[in-house]
Amino acid sequence: MKENFLEIKNIDYKVGIKKILDNISFSLKKGEIISIIGPSGSGKTTILKAISGLINLTEGNITFLNELLSSKKKLVPTGKRKIGLMFQEDVLFPHYNVYKNIEFGIQNKSSNYRKKLMFKLLQEFKLKHVAELYPDKLSGGEKQRVALARILITKPKILLMDEPFSSLDYNLGKEIAEFTIKLLRQNKISVVFVTHDIKSALRVSDKIILINKGKIIQNDTPQNIYNKPIDQFVAEFVGDINRFSVIAKKQGKIMTPFGTLNCLQCKESFEKCGKKKHFCFIRPEDIKFSKQGLKCKVLEKAFLGDSWEYKVSINKKLPSFKIRTDKSDIKKNTLVRLKINTKKILVFSK
Repeated sequence: MKENFLEIKNIDYKVGIKKILDNISFSLKKGEIISIIGPSGSGKTTILKAISGLINLTEGNITFLNELLSSKKKLVPTGKRKIGLMFQEDVLFPHYNVYKNIEFGIQNKSSNYRKKLMFKLLQEFKLKHVAELYPDKLSGGEKQRVALARILITKPKILLMDEPFSSLDYNLGKEIAEFTIKLLRQNKISVVFVTHDIKSALRVSDKIILINKGKIIQNDTPQNIYNKPIDQFVAEFVGDINRFSVIAKKQGKIMTPFGTLNCLQCKESFEKCGKKKHFCFIRPEDIKFSKQGLKCKVLEKAFLGDSWEYKVSINKKLPSFKIRTDKSDIKKNTLVRLKINTKKILVFSK
């Protein structure tokens, strides 16, 4: 079992009477990548500030390799935490060239050591050709590679990343992100990664933490966050959904146009759960066109680049459904049939 590098236990943070973080707890293992996602203003960046020592905690504590870094009464300075910070903003020194920017973190080392390490890093990060240039002459991708090299040269145990690629265009951001994550995994550096890009979080993370209004809603694997969301908020936040309301029958049985489902909460206590409103969620990619199945009419059709999206109507009692597929030959206003794996339908009560 991997050792917990970093332990965040029951931390609160207030500004005046407003609670920004509310009882946040999670751990980070060596070499593990955790992504933190959530709406704007939910407290994602504040968690990074707490870990890096940029704010004082109101309650709780943060330990690193069993050493107390932060509590209500103690705050180890940022520079003494062996934790690297990589933010969205351009933080390169404008008066230093690329070489000097990267070398800055090892000024206390011998000249021979610095030269050997710099030669290696400039090659590894493909920056040798821009070593003498200043930040204002670099592209967005080059700036990000310089910033990453400057952090890694100090050999941090943990790297905190706050949407570092969001200022880049999609393709470049994806390329730099993949390069960065690959390098961090090779060096077994633990990462806490704040991002608004859900697909990126699902792709690179060992764990994902979804927060809202300063509280952790779900801390789980990417697969469980997407396929087994704990509630409606998580289901809607991490992916597109089709939603319709249903009525629960006795013993927790729920009748849908696609078959009978079970509500586990109803089975446990139908008296409480059976009186609540029930909703079914189906992701567009889990609905398939088929030769047999439920009959419906195609209302709209749109090209998404890597797939096609159709909007279909089943009956007047149900909302229209979105379907995502690679099929391109289905025309508007035609009648088609749908097939759904009922195990993919999510049921929530409210």
